[in-house]
Amino acid sequence: MNRPLVFLVMALVLGIVGATAWQIDTTLALGLGLLAWLTAGIGILRTWRYNAWVFFCACLMLGFTLTTIERTAIPPHLATLNGKNVKVIGEVVDQPDVRADGVYYRLEVKQLEFNRETLGEKCILRVKIKGRGPVFKYGDVLALQGIVNIPDPPGNPGAFDYRVWLTRQGIAATLSVRDAKEVKVLDRGGSFIFKTALAIRDRLEKIYDQTMTRTQAAILKGIMFGTRGEIPPEIQQAFNSTGLVHILSVSGFHVGLVVVLVLGLLRLCRLPARFTPLVAIPLLLFYAVMTGLGPAVTRSTIMAILLIISHHIGRQQDWPTALALAAAVILATNPQNLYDIGFQLSFVATWGLFYITPKLLDLWPGWHRALALLVAVPLAAQLATLPLVVLYFNLVSPVSILANLLTVHLVALIMLFGGMSLLPGLFYLPLAHWLNVSTGLLTDLFLWLVQWCNSLPGAAWYLPTPPWWVVVAYYICLIGSLELVHRREWQYKLKETFNKLAPDKTKARFALATLVFLIMLTAWFMWPVHNELQVHFIDVGQGDSTLIITPNNRTMLVDAGGWPQELVTARGAGDHVVVPYLHRLGINHLDVLVLTHPHADHAGGARAVLEAMDVGMVLVSPYGLSKEDKVDDGYETVIQKIKSKNIKLQPVRSGDMLNIDPAIAVRVLSPAEKIIGTRSDANNNSLILKITYFQRSVLLAGDAEAEVEEELIKSSGDLAAEVVKVPHHGSGYFAENFFSEVNPQVAVISVGANNRFGHPAARTLETLREMNCRVLRTDKQGAIILTTDGSKWGMQTGK
Repeated sequence: MNRPLVFLVMALVLGIVGATAWQIDTTLALGLGLLAWLTAGIGILRTWRYNAWVFFCACLMLGFTLTTIERTAIPPHLATLNGKNVKVIGEVVDQPDVRADGVYYRLEVKQLEFNRETLGEKCILRVKIKGRGPVFKYGDVLALQGIVNIPDPPGNPGAFDYRVWLTRQGIAATLSVRDAKEVKVLDRGGSFIFKTALAIRDRLEKIYDQTMTRTQAAILKGIMFGTRGEIPPEIQQAFNSTGLVHILSVSGFHVGLVVVLVLGLLRLCRLPARFTPLVAIPLLLFYAVMTGLGPAVTRSTIMAILLIISHHIGRQQDWPTALALAAAVILATNPQNLYDIGFQLSFVATWGLFYITPKLLDLWPGWHRALALLVAVPLAAQLATLPLVVLYFNLVSPVSILANLLTVHLVALIMLFGGMSLLPGLFYLPLAHWLNVSTGLLTDLFLWLVQWCNSLPGAAWYLPTPPWWVVVAYYICLIGSLELVHRREWQYKLKETFNKLAPDKTKARFALATLVFLIMLTAWFMWPVHNELQVHFIDVGQGDSTLIITPNNRTMLVDAGGWPQELVTARGAGDHVVVPYLHRLGINHLDVLVLTHPHADHAGGARAVLEAMDVGMVLVSPYGLSKEDKVDDGYETVIQKIKSKNIKLQPVRSGDMLNIDPAIAVRVLSPAEKIIGTRSDANNNSLILKITYFQRSVLLAGDAEAEVEEELIKSSGDLAAEVVKVPHHGSGYFAENFFSEVNPQVAVISVGANNRFGHPAARTLETLREMNCRVLRTDKQGAIILTTDGSKWGMQTGK
C-alpha cells in the first residue's frame, strides 16, 4: 500500500460518521475500540504479513470511540436549567470574540449555583456579555450571573442549527449576561504559552486600532489574525459574494506567506541551513496558537512544518500523506471537527490545489507559466469547493476567479506592510502610524476592488440546496473527466466502447441524445418543476412572512417578518431568516413583495430583502403613505428605499387583482378605503389577499381585527378558503362569525414562542377546535409548507 496513512484516515472518518449516525453506550464503544486495537497489536506481535484491514477496523473504532466520548462531555441534565438565572464561576479558555452586539467568551465552568444550591456541572458555556465594557482575557477566572439558554432546533428547513453547532464545539449551552460591569475577575490562570501568544496578539491588534481607521483596522486584523467580529456586515457580505471570505480567515494562504517571510528573513540573516527548522517551526507554531488553532490554520501549519522538515532532510513531500496526517491530528484532537465547514473547505481546497492545478496546467501548454498559474490556482480551488459552497451557502460566485486574480498580490503586500509596522509599533507608535499610511491606502484599494467585483452583474448567484448524491456525483464526474483527459489508455478504451455502441452516425446521435437526456434529468432533480402552488409560512418568530411560489415558478413574498427595532437597524429576521430561506430555495428574484401594513413585525425584514435581491414590484396598503398615518419608526425608510431602487410601488385596495401567474388568481379583499378610528388603524388596514388555484384556496388575513372582519362578512361573499393564515398571530380580538364564514380546513398561526402578547389566544384556539379545523403554529411546527396540484394538499413542517 503506497499511502497507508490516507487509508487509515479514511477509516477514522468513517468511524466518526458512524458514531454520529448510531449512538451507543460509551462503555460499549470503549470496549469495541479496545478489542480492535488489541487485535491489531496481536497482529504486529505475531508478524502477520498483511494487517491493512485489521488496522482499518482499529482506526474506524478509534473514530467511533472518540466521537462517543466527545459527545458525552456535555451533561444531559443541564436542560433543567434552560431559561433560568444562574451564578457561574468559570475560566475563559479561548480568545474573546468582540462583536458589535457584545463580547462572546468560551467559559469552562468550575462552579454553577442555582437557587443557592451548588451543582456539579462541569461543562463549557458560550457566554455573551452585552454592550460595551471591559474585555476579559484568556485565563481570567470570572464570577458572573446570567440566563442559561439551550437553543431550540431551527424552525425552517435547512436553516443553521445553532444547537448542533454548539454541541460539536463541545459547548453545552449559552449564557447571556446583561453588563460587563457585573462580572468580577477572581483569579488568572490558563496556559503560559497560550496566554503569552494571545496577549501578544492583543497588543499587536491595538497597534492597528491606534494607527488606522476603524474599517481598515478591522480588515487588517481579519487578514493577519482571523479576527472578523468587528468587520461591518455589508463588507463581510461583499467578501462572501465574491468568494474572497477565505482571506479573512487565517488559512494556507496566510501561513504560506508567513513561511516565505520567515525563510526569507532567515536567509537575509545568513542563518546556517541546519538551524532553519529549529527557528522556523517554533515561529509557525506560535503564529498558529496566536491565530486560534482553527482547523484551517492547523492543517496548513502541519503541512508547512512537514514541508520544512522534508526539505531539510532532502526528501520530497508526498502531499496526500501530509494532508492525511494533518486530518488525523485535527480529528484525533476533536472528531467533531469533521463537521466544521471550515475544516471541510480547507481540506477540499487544498486537495484541489495539489490535484487539479497540475492537470489544468497541462491543458494550457502554450500559456506562459506565470499566467497559467494565476488562472489555474483560483480555478482549481473553486472547482474543488463549489459543491460544498452550494451545499452550505447556496452560493455560486462567477466573479470569484477575477476577484482572486485582482487581489491576491495586493493581499500579500498588505500583509507585508502590515507586518512591517508591528515591530516598530511596539516601541514607537508614531513610526507605525507613518508606515500604516501606506498599509491603509492598500487596504482601501483592496476594499474598493472587492466592492467593485461585488457590484458586477451576476456577481453572486444562489442555487437550491442540492441533495448529497449530487455532491458525490459532482466529484466523481470531476475526477473522472480530469483523469480521462490525462490518461490515454482510458481514452482508447472509451473510444472502443463508443465504437461498439455506436458504429454508425445514427447510433452516435442516439448516444449523444442519451447523454443530453441524462444531463437534463440531473438538472430536473436539482430544479424540479411540479406545476404546483407552494405556500411557505416561514418561521420568523413573532411576525409574519409568507412565500408564494406559483405553478410557473413566479415568486411573491407577503411580508418579511421583523424583530424589535429592525425597521430602524435593518438587522434581524430579514437578513437572519427570510433572505437565507429564499436563497436555500435558489430564489434570486422576487416578482412581487407585499407589505400588508406598516408594523415592524411584518415590514421589518423588507430592507434586508430589498438589499439582497431584485424585486419586480412592491404592493402596499394605502395606510402608511401619508404623514398623518401612525406607522412604526423606520417604515418611511423602507418606502424611500423602494423608490431609490426604482422599484414600482403600488398601493392596492379591495377588488384589485394581481396578475402574477395565469394559473392562479390573487385577489385583494381589503381595505376598500383607508380605515380610521378603530382600535388599531394600522392592523385594520392590513392587505387581505385570497389566492385560488383551481378548487384550492388560501386566505392571508394580515393583522386584521374585529372591525374590518365584520365589514368583510357584510360586504364580501368570497371569504371561504381551505387554508387561512389566522389574523394577528391568533389574537383573541376577532369578529364572532369570521372563522365560520371562512370555514377553513387548516388554520396557520404565525407566532413566536413564549411571546409577551400571549398569542395565540385561548379563545381563538377554542373556536378553531370547535370547527374541527387543523391548527398549525410556527412556534410548534416551525415553517409550514403547503403544496397543491389543484386537487389535493401536501404538507411539510420545519420541526
